[in-house]
Amino acid sequence: MFDILNYFSSIEFFFIIFTLIIFGAITQSAIGIGFGIPACFLVLLEPSMVPSCIVLMGSFLAFSNAMLSFKDIIKVDLIYAYSGRVVGSLLAMPLIFFTLGTNKYLIVFGVLLLIATYMSAKNWNIVATKKNITIAGTASGLMGTLTGIGGPPMAIVYQNSSARKVVATLNMFFGIGALFSVILFIYFDLINLPEVMKSIYLAPALVIGTYVGRRGIIRDFVNRNLKTLIIAVCFISAVIIIFDAIVAA
Repeated sequence: MFDILNYFSSIEFFFIIFTLIIFGAITQSAIGIGFGIPACFLVLLEPSMVPSCIVLMGSFLAFSNAMLSFKDIIKVDLIYAYSGRVVGSLLAMPLIFFTLGTNKYLIVFGVLLLIATYMSAKNWNIVATKKNITIAGTASGLMGTLTGIGGPPMAIVYQNSSARKVVATLNMFFGIGALFSVILFIYFDLINLPEVMKSIYLAPALVIGTYVGRRGIIRDFVNRNLKTLIIAVCFISAVIIIFDAIVAA
């Protein structure tokens, strides 16, 4: 049961995935989004890990980071964000369960995200109001459950806020939100023992990424460049979503 080659085709293949997870964990720990980016490569290398393993590991990673910065979380915003996340996750389940047409939806998400990223880069000022947070939470739940990449909508809403509070709030949102997606996956029998075991074997990569991502030098860099980093991650995420949808078509 604990033979790694029962779950990965080779040791070399395992370490490639392990390295991808480390980089995703560093990004998530540093700016509150980005863990889903390795999903692009996993779709090609190990499709069975997307979205189940990414969402499972992402929940643990984000929640752990949130607990380490609990005092900085903007707790009142989470009520509206979670209400949207629940709706978005529920809307995503039929698209996963009945895969027909999912790729078309992913392309639409990717294009809309590219547009939003472009407008943000052009100093489009989005205020973190209750309405905007709820809408972003819904989009995040839908995209995150479908692809494992749910961070950009929430990040765009918070792009002009305090870096420390943004990172903590986003991590708490994604930690609990991804856990809800995991519960839905379990209910619909979309997570099984191999996915769980793969996540367990890759767990040390989460620890390494969290340690590196929370180092002072990286956090100082994030504090100075939060908006630029968010725009960069959102752009990469949009391209990844579109690419994955085209490849899977």
